Amino acid sequence: MADDAQNRLDDTAPVLDAREITKHYDGVTALDRATLSVQRGEIHALLGGNGAGKSTIIGVISGATKPDSGTIVLDGETLAVAGPHGAILAGISTIYQELSLVPALSALDNIFLGREQKRRVLGMPLVSDRQRMEERVRELAGDFGISDADLRTPVSQFGALKKRSLEIVKALAFDPKVLILDEPTSGLEDAERASLFEYMRALRDRHVALIWVTHHLEELSGLADRATIFRDGRSVATVQIADTSVDQLLTHMFGDQREEFGAGDTRHLNRLTPLDDAPVVLSVRGLSRGTLARDISFDVHEGEVVGLAGLAGAGRTEIARTLMGLDPRTAGTVELDGKRIAPRSSSSAYRAGLAMLPEDRKQLGILADLSIASNISISKLSTVSRARFWLSARREKVLAEKYGTRLGIKAPDYDTRIGNLSGGNQQKAVVARCLNTSPRLLIFDEPTQGIDVSAKVDVHALIRHFSADGGAAILIASEFEELLELSHRVLVLKKGRIVGEIRDIPKTIAAGGFAELKTRVLSLSAAGAVE
Repeated sequence: MADDAQNRLDDTAPVLDAREITKHYDGVTALDRATLSVQRGEIHALLGGNGAGKSTIIGVISGATKPDSGTIVLDGETLAVAGPHGAILAGISTIYQELSLVPALSALDNIFLGREQKRRVLGMPLVSDRQRMEERVRELAGDFGISDADLRTPVSQFGALKKRSLEIVKALAFDPKVLILDEPTSGLEDAERASLFEYMRALRDRHVALIWVTHHLEELSGLADRATIFRDGRSVATVQIADTSVDQLLTHMFGDQREEFGAGDTRHLNRLTPLDDAPVVLSVRGLSRGTLARDISFDVHEGEVVGLAGLAGAGRTEIARTLMGLDPRTAGTVELDGKRIAPRSSSSAYRAGLAMLPEDRKQLGILADLSIASNISISKLSTVSRARFWLSARREKVLAEKYGTRLGIKAPDYDTRIGNLSGGNQQKAVVARCLNTSPRLLIFDEPTQGIDVSAKVDVHALIRHFSADGGAAILIASEFEELLELSHRVLVLKKGRIVGEIRDIPKTIAAGGFAELKTRVLSLSAAGAVE
């Protein structure tokens, strides 16, 4: 396999060369003479920890970011891109982790948004030629599982995989030479990931150069041809995937001072057992939110992490949002420390003693234009105010330094705009905001989505320390390995109902039963038989 891949690449000249790219932000060097060379018909992985420079180099190549120095050569010609639209016209398309589709528009309208094909009817103003647009993309859309009926359907009715597929069709409709995929498997289930990988192979067969940004190193084998690894804003290595182990990739990414991480690793767990004897912090009875969450009942004890498992649409996030008062409940009661609560907003939930790390960090977590310090303090301004009226910059700085040191937030200083931080450090800052409210129960919704292996280790440690200190937590994670490694118990949901409960997880893992637990969770999630 390695020889076949090498022969294919040797016969193909580089289609993209990003040479000596340098970029500075507010005194921070995001890229330091970085280089990335990609060949036609290649799946080229772009790897690195949070803050390594991956997003910045992608921004430069896609036209979203202007470099301070360096050149980009596309098909042998120096490229002077004026914005993302210029990059698309030149032949570089990007599919970001946060999809850019307009839910209310049809698939066809999304594909041609801003690039509609027009026709004139009886001297009237130009109108969209929908028939011609549909004919142009019908065969291409069919290759990626999008039917004629789908082309006329609002995107809001599509599942996660079909939305990703539509983004690919949208990019391919204008014959790109280079397609950038930024964390394309984010939010996809295992079967959907497998389908997406087949699409990626099909793109390679079409001689499209793929730049694939991913934190999931286990996905690379058998799919990616080569990988370029970034660290501290520099490109430190380009390797053949078939000849490189995951351990070697991690060493390139983090150097020799990295912390080992793997499925089923419980060396750092600090668990309180038996938890049934610990006081109940949260008691939920008959909680419902229409048909999205129905008759949900469970308890969470002090020092306990209760995991919520289930496939997409099972109702996990809906339960979290209902508990936080973000969505109205239609039935049921919630008690915190024996006191009945009914939050109607996130602020009232914070005051009651609940806090949540949201799934969508960029949209629902950070306030991108504010400083790190402001993002931390905003959850409870009374901690940094004087006489309840005036904010104290000194107190805000002291608070930020306290949590920054405790959680390992890496930044030049805490006045830095949080939008300039890596995803992992943004996530830690949102955790700090939650901890600033001294919550009795903390909900972690996909806490490691879109962050690298090293940052995952840090976030896992935060959850474990919170639990070990007596904090109660609810954990939602699509990766069953992560869910089992961190949870004491797991509730399995399907179609808005609890269909099973898996107990004694630490004891079972310690006895070597990790694979058995994962099989049980998968079986319950798919079949939905009550256990």
